[in-house]
Amino acid sequence: MRNSSKRQPSLVRLAALSSRRKRLLIEAFLTLAVYKGLLLVLPFKFFLRKEQPESVSSPTFDEQYVSDVVWAVRVVSSRLPLGFTCLVQALSAKWLLKQDASVRLCIGVQKNSTQDFSAHAWLVYQRRIILGEQEGQPFQPILEWS
Repeated sequence: MRNSSKRQPSLVRLAALSSRRKRLLIEAFLTLAVYKGLLLVLPFKFFLRKEQPESVSSPTFDEQYVSDVVWAVRVVSSRLPLGFTCLVQALSAKWLLKQDASVRLCIGVQKNSTQDFSAHAWLVYQRRIILGEQEGQPFQPILEWS
């Protein structure tokens, strides 16, 4: 009986969400799952293929939509124990925001005091990090992709 009482608040919150946010949760889950699977079988350079530039200008999203996409990716990533890494999250959010060319995926590296190497991916929109911010861990950008 305890399990159902623990789930009820989450289900109640889910039912109370707008249809747009429910749709974004589904899209975020599907996109995260696809990228997770693809990254297991394909090299990363596959995702960085150059696309033909479009002749029409890229639309920009309103701040609320961008926030909702980031929220959906974070919620799905944190609730499901599937190991959605920062790269999977950044690629997924970039895909969901693909119509806006100003959304940039950044990958950076750092070496800490014990000479351990680490990498991190984050998403930038209008010159600010919207997904994957890391306080106190300065990563040296080595790749920026829009």
